This record gives sequence, structure tokens and C-alpha cells, in this order.
Amino acid sequence: MQISIGLVKRFIIFLAIFSISSCATSKKPRSLSELKSPELQEKYQQAIKDAETADADEINKDLTAITRYNPDLVWQDSLVSTVTWTEWNGFDDKVGQRMDITQDVWVTIVPELKRFCHQCDFSSQDLTLRLEQILGLPPHSEKTRFVEIWVDPSDIFRPAPDPEITDHEAELDFPISGRFVTIDTGYQEWFNNLKGVSYQEKGGYPWTRLGYSYDWGNPESEVGLSEFVIRVGAVVTIGSIFTIEEYCEPSE
Repeated sequence: MQISIGLVKRFIIFLAIFSISSCATSKKPRSLSELKSPELQEKYQQAIKDAETADADEINKDLTAITRYNPDLVWQDSLVSTVTWTEWNGFDDKVGQRMDITQDVWVTIVPELKRFCHQCDFSSQDLTLRLEQILGLPPHSEKTRFVEIWVDPSDIFRPAPDPEITDHEAELDFPISGRFVTIDTGYQEWFNNLKGVSYQEKGGYPWTRLGYSYDWGNPESEVGLSEFVIRVGAVVTIGSIFTIEEYCEPSE
């Protein structure tokens, strides 16, 4: 029986990606840096195409809920701790200060991301790629710093048709407006505009619209981390800023 070289090559790529789908492994996986850029881009484009259609069986019922009853969250009085991964240096001189947010900031809730990367035992290059994968970012995105931000929960929403942050899942469709639920038309416009540009081949993102990032490095599950957005106009307090190595350094 003949086996095509192309099939073997794809299988090797699959094994390499599969080996790093979970960082908590007893055996150190093959270096991610061995994967070539075109192969990574192909994998990322597949994720974008898949994310364009959201199905009911992709709803995750274990999303992080932002409530006082969640013991995993970190609070400072009425503010909850979030973290964003960015290349922008505009936060650097604002540590400990209040700051007006002038554009949407996509975040995860502390300490979910830190717990994930504390399990990883990779080189700096491999760790960067694994973080890009679980956060649904393109390879070689050039993010350089983690910025922890204290924010009032009222200034946070899930980037989903159901933007509520106090429950554990996001629905496929906008809730029907009623006495207790009202979705602002401005939010619907924001959502639909973003949806219209997110799945382009160039500059697109695998936005799930289900409250979690698309993990394109895990062949077993595309469910990444619970993701949120700090709205434009929010007044936040900048906490700490870390390099990738500092943020992911294992706790003693």
C-alpha cells in the first residue's frame, strides 16, 4: 500500500500540535518552533473558517462568571482583576494610575491565563506560540507584555449575542427584549459590524461569539479561555505589567 508524502507530512504536523494541546504533560513535547510559518498560517485560517459558523453544540457551559460568589476571582474593593496581552506601550507609564479606555480592550479574567501558562514547560518561542493559540491570535502576533487591569464589572461584557457576564454560558442569538433583558441597539450594531470583518482571510480572527477564545492549538477542543471586553469609556486602574517570561514563571 502506498502512502502519500503529503499525508505523512500532515500527520506529523497534527502530532506536533496535539502534543502541546495540554501544557501539563509528563514528557516535554516536540518544539513548536519546528513547525513552519505556512503550516501555522494554514492552521489559523482553518480556525477562522470554522469559527465563522457557531453551532449549539459549541456552547460552553463552564465559562467564567464574574460575580462575588466566584472564589477564583481577584478583587480590589469593587474592581475585578483582568489581563490583556498587548504590544502597545501606552500602559507602561500608567501603573497604579486611573486611565480612560479609548478603544475596546479584550481581556481574560485573572488568574485563568496565569494558571494555564504556569503549566507550560516550553522555550520562550514555543510558549509564545502556545499562548497565541489558546487566545485565538495569529502566529507571530508580536505581543510583548501582559497588563493587569482593575475594572468595574459594569464596564465589562462578553463579546457574544448574550453579553451577560454573571452566568456560565453564552447563547447563539440575541435575547428577546423583555422586562428583565434588554440588549442595546448600539451593542447589536457593534457586534454585527465586528462579525462582518472578523472572518476575512487577511487580518481575520477566529472569533467564536460564544464567550471563549478559539484554541487553534488543541485538536481535541477549540474551547480556549473565557474572554471579555472592557468597553470604550471605562475608567480603569492599571495594575502590574509583565513580560511573557515573568507572567508565566511557575509559582513556588
